[in-house]
Amino acid sequence: AEYRDCLRQLEIINRLSLGYRPTLRWLDGVARGRAALSVLDLGCGHGDTLRAIARWGARRGVALHLTGLDLSPMATRAAAEATPPGMAIQWVQGDAFAHEPAERPDVVINALFMHHLEPPQVVALLRRMEGMARIGWFVNDLHRHWLPWAFLRGAFAWPGVNRLVRHDGPLSVRRAYTGAEWRAMCAQAGVTARVRWHAPFRWGVSAGG
Repeated sequence: AEYRDCLRQLEIINRLSLGYRPTLRWLDGVARGRAALSVLDLGCGHGDTLRAIARWGARRGVALHLTGLDLSPMATRAAAEATPPGMAIQWVQGDAFAHEPAERPDVVINALFMHHLEPPQVVALLRRMEGMARIGWFVNDLHRHWLPWAFLRGAFAWPGVNRLVRHDGPLSVRRAYTGAEWRAMCAQAGVTARVRWHAPFRWGVSAGG
């Protein structure tokens, strides 16, 4: 129950901080001229990014095949419970480093996942995303900077903030990567990618589209 509450609070924070906007803007370009897209979200957590994409697809008239993958069975269960009836998203429990989809997805994404990984793991996952995606891939993650760290330290001290959120928020900013580090990891992975900063304090790393 506490984990589910943590995920719900993180989803609220993502909405209030315009956290889906970088991914959706990239998808706007990918979807141009296409009537359908398949999307695989690695490390989907509560699934809120895929639900935002489902709503985006309904507005755009794009037919979507959406799959969320997470190592935690609690996360995929919570994601399924939070998904409205009629919103077609497949939730799969599995390892992002070992998962082999039955068919290559058009697009592979992840959001607020890479900062949980060490640089060699990031490099390995970038290579996997490059190999899996038919059209392109997108990483949406935090920017390591003192300002969002200080803001979250203060904001999450308020009563009612889940203790896991209070701990994870500032720590996630501290573990996140800078633009220079992203460019270096992309080069090490051998992928040609765009690294773009998005307000407030997000990096979008993408290829294709």
